[in-house]
Amino acid sequence: MLDLSHRHELNWLAQLVAEVCSAAPRLELLLVGALARDLLLHYGHGVRIERLTVDADFALAVADWNEFSAARDALLASGTFVAHRHVAHKLQHAKFGWIDLIPFGAVERPDATIAWPPTGDEVMEVLGYAEAAESSIAVTLPKGQTVRVVSLPMLAVLKVFAWSDRHRLTQGKDAVDLGLILRNYLEAGNLARLYAEFPHVITDDFDFEPTSGWLLGYDARAVLVKHSVRFDQVIQRLVSILARELSPDRESPLVAQLNPVRTDQAIKLLWAFHAGLSGATKP
Repeated sequence: MLDLSHRHELNWLAQLVAEVCSAAPRLELLLVGALARDLLLHYGHGVRIERLTVDADFALAVADWNEFSAARDALLASGTFVAHRHVAHKLQHAKFGWIDLIPFGAVERPDATIAWPPTGDEVMEVLGYAEAAESSIAVTLPKGQTVRVVSLPMLAVLKVFAWSDRHRLTQGKDAVDLGLILRNYLEAGNLARLYAEFPHVITDDFDFEPTSGWLLGYDARAVLVKHSVRFDQVIQRLVSILARELSPDRESPLVAQLNPVRTDQAIKLLWAFHAGLSGATKP
């Protein structure tokens, strides 16, 4: 559990979560995306982030599309939210900006995608969301409010998938988020653990950032081993994306977006993450 009840600048989020839960009490909210990044890195561990977000992405495990539609309709009927003109899963709160509702679970197709009704023309990958929900952590907000939040290892996994799916449309924001998590994972409460559990990596040529990336991958693999019923599918997808971007035979947009000035550092960081995901016991 992460206690942020003293962070009064998060009063708005506590109120938002309370209003969503009040309007649609059957929803089991999982906070993902950039706001989860902010809670876990900035508010939880003091990592500097240049631009904090006020948009909230909530993943929802639903039994069918009717359940999702009922929840969305309940939020709109509350009078606090209005619908986006063109995007069914995006709603705007009267005071606190946009929220995205991302369904997963029984609405997934065999390839771990969802096809938005009524036409099914818009397709979104939700691979990893079930595992993110199973391994989520409880975060206490002000006013006694609690919300489940994706863990940093699973947030990194989701960011890899999101980057692969939409990086041409989002100007690399998922790569920026991934880089923040990779570089700062040790600082996010894991440095003492590194010395206690993995003293063999503390050598004369110890390199902080790649070690951070390796431990993030190592922990992501451990989460998937414990919580995923489709471990091979998730790991193979992750490793294939990273292997493609680390290929010496092509220019990698992921490498360029992670560190446009020092691509060698970005490559080193991604290789360390790849090593952890693959089960290597050191960077």
